[in-house]
Amino acid sequence: MSSMAPESRKTCSNTMEMEMEMTETEDVMVEIPDNQLINNNNIDVIREWVGCIRGKETTRDYKRQRHIQKVPPLLLESEKGRRNCESYKPAVVSLGPYHYKQTRLAEAEEYKLITLEEYRLSTGETISSLYDKVSEVVHDARKCYIDGSTDAYNDEEFNLMMLRDGCFVLFFIECISCENNKLMLYNEYLGALGFANIARDIFLLENQIPFVVLEVLLKLKFPDDKGEDILNGFFNYLNYGEVVIRDKKVLGNKQPLHLLELYRSYFISLSASLALGLPKTSIMGRRRSKEKDAAEDYNYVKRNRSFASVTELKAKGIFLKCAHDESKNEGIKFDSRFCYGELVLVRRVVSPNTKAIYLNMIAYEMCPHNPNDFRISTYLRVMKSLVIQHDDVKELRNNGILIHSLGRDEDVVKMYDEIEAPAVNLYMFHQLRRKIETHCNSMYKTWVAELITVYFSSPWKTVALLVATAILFTSFLQTYFTIRPLPDDSNENIVKLLRECIHFKPPPTPA
Repeated sequence: MSSMAPESRKTCSNTMEMEMEMTETEDVMVEIPDNQLINNNNIDVIREWVGCIRGKETTRDYKRQRHIQKVPPLLLESEKGRRNCESYKPAVVSLGPYHYKQTRLAEAEEYKLITLEEYRLSTGETISSLYDKVSEVVHDARKCYIDGSTDAYNDEEFNLMMLRDGCFVLFFIECISCENNKLMLYNEYLGALGFANIARDIFLLENQIPFVVLEVLLKLKFPDDKGEDILNGFFNYLNYGEVVIRDKKVLGNKQPLHLLELYRSYFISLSASLALGLPKTSIMGRRRSKEKDAAEDYNYVKRNRSFASVTELKAKGIFLKCAHDESKNEGIKFDSRFCYGELVLVRRVVSPNTKAIYLNMIAYEMCPHNPNDFRISTYLRVMKSLVIQHDDVKELRNNGILIHSLGRDEDVVKMYDEIEAPAVNLYMFHQLRRKIETHCNSMYKTWVAELITVYFSSPWKTVALLVATAILFTSFLQTYFTIRPLPDDSNENIVKLLRECIHFKPPPTPA
C-alpha cells in the first residue's frame, strides 16, 4: 500500500483545518466567480411581487427587460390544459413572429395589406411615413420578444411585420369602437367566421405585438387622447357587449407590454380592501379569531378551498348585487349586514371567444419575470366556486351580473368548469372566502335568512304563512277554552261591558 506524499498530507491537513474553522465560524463567506453577475435587485423584485399581491397600484416602470412570453409548458401538461391547447393558437390571423407564415393563416396576410391602406388613408400619411415612424421603435419592439425568435427577420422585414400587424389590430379596434361600416370588409375577405374569431386572436398570449408599436400608430391618428376613447369603447364592448365610453381610464400612467396586458388591467380590479373590513367581535372573539386565522394563514389547503355556490349562498342569506360603479376599484366585494349579506360582482359578458381570452390572460399571469396580482385567476376561481349548476347561472342572469350568448346556461357551467386557474392571489381570495364563511357561521343570521328565503320569498308564501298562523292561533284558543271554559256569570259581565262600550260618551272638553 503506497504511502501519501508529504505535499498531499499537507494539503489534506490544511483542508481539514479549513473545514473545522468553517464549522466553528458563524458567518461563512462564499466567493462568487468574476464572470457570474450578482443580482442586487432581488430585494426590489421581492418588494414588487409583494406589492402586486397586496393589490398596490404600479406604474410598470421596469428596470429589467420583459418579454412577450409563450404559454408555459406546465400549463399544457394537465388534463384540462391538453383539452384547451387549441385556445392558445390563432384561428384566423398571426400577429408577431411566433406564428408567422403559417399556411392556414395565409388568407389574413393578404387582407393586412388592405387594412394598412385603410389606416394610411384615415391618418392622411404615406406608407413611407408610417414605416419611418414604426422604425423609430423597431429595435425596442424586437427586444420585447424572446431571444432568438426574431433572428430570421432583418430590420426591414421585422419593421414591415410590425407595421402591417399594428394597422390590422388598430383598424379592427377602431371599426368596433366607432361602429364603422368598413367592418364589413372583414366579412368580405375573411368570411363571417373569420371576422368572429379576430377578437379572440388579438388577445392570444403568443399573438401579441409590442404596445410601443401600437402607441406610435395611435399618436399619429389620435394626437389628443392617444387612442384612449377607441380603446375604452373596445374594451367595454368586450366587457359589456356594447360600445360605451366610461370614466375609468384605459391607459392613464400604464406602460403595458402588449394589448393583452392592458386589457387584463382594465378587465377587473381586485382592491386590497378585500382584506379589510372584517366584522367586529369582542376581545375574546377577536383573540380566538386571530388564533384560527393564523393557523389558516399557513395552511395552503385551507386558504385555497372554495366556498359555496350562488344557490347555496342564497339559502344562507347572501344575495348577489351588480356593481354598476367600477371606478371604485372593487370588482368583487362582500358586505355582511345585520341579517343578510351582499356579494357584489361586476357585470361581464360571456361569448364564444370568452374562454380563449380568459385562458390566455391566465397564461400571462403564470409567466415568469412578470409580477402581477393574479386578478384574472382569482376572479375565475371565485366564478368557478359560484357557478356549479344552471340555477347558479340563472341567478347571475337575473341579477344582471352575467350576460351570455352561448345558448344554454349549461354551456356557461361547462365553460367555467373547463377553465383551470393553477394559482390565485391567496391574500385576496382567502380574505373574501373568510368573510363569507364568517357570515355563514353566524347562527342568527342563518336563521333569519332561512325564514326569509323559505316563508317570505313570494307573496303567496307570505299569505300562506299568515293564514296558517291564524288557524294555529284559533285552534289554540279553541282548545284552551275547551279545557278551561269561562264561568256562567262571565257571559253576563261580557255583555254588560260591550253595552257600556257602545253607549260610552267622552266627557265634554272645558271651554
